[in-house]
Amino acid sequence: MSHILNFCEAVIAKGDGTSPDDSKYFDIMKNSIILIDDQTELLVLLKHENDWVVNWVATHLLSQSKSHQALLALNTLVKNGGVVGFSAEIVIQQFECGELKSPFGIK
Repeated sequence: MSHILNFCEAVIAKGDGTSPDDSKYFDIMKNSIILIDDQTELLVLLKHENDWVVNWVATHLLSQSKSHQALLALNTLVKNGGVVGFSAEIVIQQFECGELKSPFGIK
């Protein structure tokens, strides 16, 4: 199974973070994203059908200076509202304050 597929499946299973296996899914997400050799492959996920996938990828890419497309994706999530939209809004605020770091600890 590809690292991108592993990542997406873990994000979808993790959802809003209320799963009892939340930390397990996060570890799969982190390990998968670290193993993706070409980070530009993640840009495709900014148009994924699952908003949580878009949110996590956009947050990571924004922290890695891939700002234009990631910001567009996050702003779309904000407009859509809900928990994912609120999360995206917080990410944008952290970015604008210069405090955003990769959620996976990648520099």
